[in-house]
Amino acid sequence: MKSTTAPVGQFGWEGQTLHYVIKADGATELRVPEAKKGLEVTVSDVRTTGDGIEASVDVAVKSPEFY
Repeated sequence: MKSTTAPVGQFGWEGQTLHYVIKADGATELRVPEAKKGLEVTVSDVRTTGDGIEASVDVAVKSPEFY
């Protein structure tokens, strides 16, 4: 199963790191697409749950543009 998701709220200033928890029922892996300019995306943890996966994702804002 392929699923694409994006955060509902995207608010961050240069120097901030935003933290997200992603839950994907039926998924077996997590792939991070190429980040937008000025952002650095890292997956800090992926856990298998009974019905899919749950992942912790960090988004570091590297540019002065409001994200």
